[in-house]
Amino acid sequence: MTRDERRFDALRKLGCIACLIGLDRYSQPDIHHIVDNGYRKHSGGNQATIPLCPYHHRGIPAEGCDYRYMREIYGPSLRLESREFHRIYGTERYLLGYVNQLLAPKMPNIPECVEDVPR
Repeated sequence: MTRDERRFDALRKLGCIACLIGLDRYSQPDIHHIVDNGYRKHSGGNQATIPLCPYHHRGIPAEGCDYRYMREIYGPSLRLESREFHRIYGTERYLLGYVNQLLAPKMPNIPECVEDVPR
């Protein structure tokens, strides 16, 4: 298993970081590559990734739910309300640092600080 595959596997096991922060619950995540200065290529590649469920990542409501319901219960979506998402959950770099702290005991070579993640 490659380093990237190990990270993605650990992110999937962790679950959506916004659901974990806001609701203290597990939700099956997408892998979101963080974006710096409007470009993903400046952000650190596959090691600069955070887990977000389809709703928090892309604004796709859960089956049988509409957006209003999802917004009321789950909070803002990064895709549809990025400013509000960042206000509530923190910047993508902050979330990357938090995720890395949560993963550090399981993945000893992971950077503990966002400054250590290549940009």
